[in-house]
Amino acid sequence: MFTRHDLEQLDRLLYSRADRVVPMRDVWKGDTAAGAIGLRHDVDDNPGSFDTALAMAEWEMRRGYSSTWFLLHDSHYWTQDNLARTVEFEEMGHEVAIHVNGIAEALRQNRDPVAIVAEALAELREFVRVEGCVAHGDPWCYRNRKGFGPLDFVNDEMWLESQRPDMGDPCRIVSHDGVHVPIAPVSRVELGLGYDASWLSRGMYLSDSGGGWSPPLYEIAEAFGNGQLHVLQHPDHWLSVFEAVPV
Repeated sequence: MFTRHDLEQLDRLLYSRADRVVPMRDVWKGDTAAGAIGLRHDVDDNPGSFDTALAMAEWEMRRGYSSTWFLLHDSHYWTQDNLARTVEFEEMGHEVAIHVNGIAEALRQNRDPVAIVAEALAELREFVRVEGCVAHGDPWCYRNRKGFGPLDFVNDEMWLESQRPDMGDPCRIVSHDGVHVPIAPVSRVELGLGYDASWLSRGMYLSDSGGGWSPPLYEIAEAFGNGQLHVLQHPDHWLSVFEAVPV
């Protein structure tokens, strides 16, 4: 879990040094300068994640930063009331996008992953514009699901633009507990999606996955400016910070 000191260090070493901090939509549309940081947040299915996301979004807005918030369509916070609140991200100058868990959820529901994501997009688009996506690392993506062993699939394999030959045939069947789901990739364009954040070109990448920086923050700070930096933060890891830090 990150602390207030971690937030201040991140701000001092990276965000405040950048020419600008921008959402992934801007990167996709051509803002690829080394002085710009592309910032995204994956809002996973953990208690407090949605409210923490809104608090983080306000903290960023007050500092002139913009970012992308990828909302998980099979999460506990995916309710009509919270979807209506997504306009608050846009009002603060941020982008809202979708955290795709289509294949994993198709195994749970025994349905078509494309239909699942299309329905979720329709719900979210009642309130905000959605052009971006990124895959969720669901436990069901792994063969040894309790221990997070070797990957069986990645949720972005439902897109033609995100083929992963090392995972197997792009058109194949994945199975779990007697449920068999065909992966039949379609273009993101068919669902009105312009980009996948994981597939945007970048020079460096910093992630807080697992509750710690990878690579270490000081390494990124020393190399800053050597190609564009993309940063991934998960609100789940910053809950205590935004309970304590005034926005």
